[in-house]
Amino acid sequence: MIGNDENNNLEKKIFLQIIDFAWRSHLQYLEQLRQVIGLRQYGQKDPLSEFKKEAFILFESLLEKIKNDIIKFLLNLNIVVSNEEQKKEQPQKIAPENKKIGRNEKCPCGSGKKFKHCHGSI
Repeated sequence: MIGNDENNNLEKKIFLQIIDFAWRSHLQYLEQLRQVIGLRQYGQKDPLSEFKKEAFILFESLLEKIKNDIIKFLLNLNIVVSNEEQKKEQPQKIAPENKKIGRNEKCPCGSGKKFKHCHGSI
């Protein structure tokens, strides 16, 4: 299994990746909002207060998205065990009791015919 320190480092890296990706997309949304918010002035609304309201809503959705993405990742996480640990955990294979008879071998019933012409005919 993964050690506690390795587990913490893995979680930190994943969290930082998720936060970084979400933050970059949030900045792109804010840039789009800044370009569109000027049109609100035609509706007799203060562009600055409208930007603040919309940006706050976007920030709240950013926090929710980060939480959801982290939870999704942790729930779908599969830990791969190293080869040494897998060898210890794998049970030994048991050989089958009856050897499979080839189609061109003699039939075990003792007729002297090939198996495919005796009991192995399809």
